Parts: sequence; C-alpha cells; structure tokens
Amino acid sequence: MANPTRIRIDTVSSLQGGVLLLPKLAMKSLQLANGSMCRVAYGGRETRVQVRELPAKAEQGRAQLAEDVRRELLMPDSARVDLLQSTGGLRFGYVLGIIAQLKTESETLVGQQVPVFKHLLNAAEEEGMTGYVFSPLDIEWEQDFVTGYAWDSSHRVWRRRRMPMPDVVYDQIVSRVFQKRDDVAEQRERLLKMVRPRGFNPDFFDKSQVHTWLSGAPRTKNLVPDAITFKTSTQASQFLYRHSDVYMKPIHGSLGIGILRLKRRPEGQVQYQMKKKGGALVQGTAGSISEFLKKFAPRLRKGPYLIQETLRLKTWQGRPFDIRLLLQKDGTGKWNRTKTFCRIAQDGDITSNLSTGGDALAVKAVLKDILPGDKAVNRVMRELSQIAEDVPAVLEATVEGTLGELGLDLGLDENGKIWVIEINSKPWKKPNIEDGEWRELSLLAFARPVQFAKYLCQTTRDR
Repeated sequence: MANPTRIRIDTVSSLQGGVLLLPKLAMKSLQLANGSMCRVAYGGRETRVQVRELPAKAEQGRAQLAEDVRRELLMPDSARVDLLQSTGGLRFGYVLGIIAQLKTESETLVGQQVPVFKHLLNAAEEEGMTGYVFSPLDIEWEQDFVTGYAWDSSHRVWRRRRMPMPDVVYDQIVSRVFQKRDDVAEQRERLLKMVRPRGFNPDFFDKSQVHTWLSGAPRTKNLVPDAITFKTSTQASQFLYRHSDVYMKPIHGSLGIGILRLKRRPEGQVQYQMKKKGGALVQGTAGSISEFLKKFAPRLRKGPYLIQETLRLKTWQGRPFDIRLLLQKDGTGKWNRTKTFCRIAQDGDITSNLSTGGDALAVKAVLKDILPGDKAVNRVMRELSQIAEDVPAVLEATVEGTLGELGLDLGLDENGKIWVIEINSKPWKKPNIEDGEWRELSLLAFARPVQFAKYLCQTTRDR
C-alpha cells in the first residue's frame, strides 16, 4: 500500500460530474491511470469517480472534485485529508466521530466541553482526518448520515452539517445519566457495534468493579485498600467495627459528590462529613454505628456505595493531595504516560478534585517537599512508572471493548506506599492550554486520542 498523500480537495462547480482531478505526483504514487474509474470512500459513504490528471501548472498539494461527488459523499469543501489507498479504490482520509451530550444555542455549541472539542478537531485536521462532534440522537440510520458539528478553524465558527457515518468513534459522553437514557443507549450500542473495534472508551467504570479487577490480579492486588460494596447494614457494621476511619463512595459517582468520610471515636460515637453538589461539606454526629446506618442505609443502598478504609496519606503544607496519571495510547497503539501531576485539595476539603477548586503541581516538586531525600523521591517515581504499565495491562485483560485512555488517581501514605484511589475511564483534560513547560503536554493530551483513533483505522479499516 502506498504512503498517504496529504492533499486539499477543492470542490469545483464547473467540473464535469463524477470527476476527480489529482496532481501528477499523487497519480503516480497511487498508481492510478489517467481516465481510470475508481471507487472513492469518505467515512461510511462511497461512490465511483473518473480520475484524471491535473494540468502541470495546477497548484501542487490540491485536488479538484466535482460538486455531485462532494454532495454524495457529504464532504466539506476544501477538506485537507490524507488521500489513501483502500480495498478497491481510494479513501479521503479517515472520519473521526466524537460522540457527546451536546448543548446548543442558536445553531452553535456551548458548554464546558466546547474547548475540548475544538482541540480534538484541530488535532484531527493535523492528522489528515476529518472530525465532527455529534449526539447519538442525531444519527439518521435510514438516510445513512449524521447531523453533527464541525469546527471551521479558519473562520473560528461551528458548522452544523450532514456528515457521513464515522470510521472511528471517540466516546466523550461524560454524563452517566444521559448515557443511561433508553433512546441514547439504543443508538450508542448500534453505533459502537457498527464501528467495532474502532470505538474506544465507551463505558464508565464503577468503583466496585475497579476494586474487584485490581484486587484479583497478582500484579495490582497490593495497590488497593480494603473495601466492600454496601449490601446490608450487618455487613457494613462489621466492616466499620474493623476500620474506625472509612470513606463511603458512590460507585457511579463523579467529582467527589456524595462521598462520606466517617470516623468512629473510641467511645463509639460516629462523626461524618458528606460532600454535596457544589463542593459544600455537611457535617454531623451519630451516637453509634447502628444509629449512623439507620440514618444513611437508604442512601447507601440506593447509591450503591463502596466502603473503603481510609488511608493515612501524606499531605502537602497541611492539604490533602493525590497523584494523577493521564495514560493514553498513541499512534502505535501503545500506552504512554502523557501527564503526571499532583492535585492539591482546598483547605478543609475531603477530595482533591480540580473541578472543585484544587491546585495542580509538579509531582517531583511536591515529593521533594515531603520525602526525606532524592533516593525516596526516585523510588516513588519508579513505582509510578511501574503502575502506569501494570494497571492498563490488568484492565485490558478484563474489560470488554477498546481502551484508549485512563485517569489514575493515586495516594501516597505515611510509609511511602502508593495506593490506587480511583480510575477514570473518561478522564477530564483541562481545556485551557497553559503556557510554558505544561503547554506541550496539554496539547499532547488532545493529540494522542486522535492519533490512536487513526491507528485503529489504519489497522482495522478496509481489511
């Protein structure tokens, strides 16, 4: 197969119907005879064209396409794509579909994910792909197209338009409630079945699953603390008598909302804190474990909740922190550690989530402040590298579907041992690109999922 040719495809209304004009070098590279008939594909659409050679004086790096072909393929004008050989013909690059819950006003996208979408679609263009964002409810199966939003980087506006079915799907639905809706679930499942295995990160992990997976594997079993999933008050009571300090975490929760911190005093009294939406902490006291469970059992049962022993974790300047690893696959299909940083909690908070006001600091800088010397710092850094290998390997051996990125939240206890606190299958990537040394890593966090999407197409599309 010939190497791809990066080319801009202009629509020419005066061109004879059914014709594609290519530069001489592209014709030669793709071994196409002047005037030959050829199948061309764009995403899930295809048609036939007559391929002709452009005049020698034509601008190199550009092709011309008849208007009727562009309409049939649902291709935007002046798309800059990789011209590829495929089974029986040509492909105008790969089409990346980013599936999400969209918020719109006046035919344009709004909401906190919009900058994320822009970075991803810009990265797609850099890779010679076409990208668009769409809701699973905007798929027209009978007409074989999707109504999505493409980012016009030249004019810096969103274009709502019909697009072909994607070659690869990157799941960016971040709301569990939205994903569980019957109409959404039905459309998602049909779409992911159509593109399998080129749909990645399609599901959320719950905390109980993660604990079961990691505790059941020899290479990760020592990374997770003692924990149970709440089933009955009797079972929970036994665990709470075994551990005087626990966290109770909603299995399907996010952003720390609904987390309970429970401390049992020597005389039996129970003190608790609960994090509510918006970051507010509610504090209270119960006379005993039984009294506490009587009050909270309905919430714990409905949750459901994971009950986990509280780890004696180190703090930085008196503030709790965790270590976040952003692990992503790249254009070779291999895992990489894109970012490693410490998330420092606000004073008085029981979680360190950045979305509720925490700070991000370099890991080594924090470790040098709290560990006795370089030897201890280097040991922790080596262990972080090993965890970055072990955890994805265990999950991929267990989880159905294709994983492309993971967010690992780790804690460092008072003895210097690292623990896995949580794993996020859809890690949030900060959309505001920082200046200085963080800028390159910030951009890489958006580039790698797109590069992995391209890899999936290269290895499984048209095979």
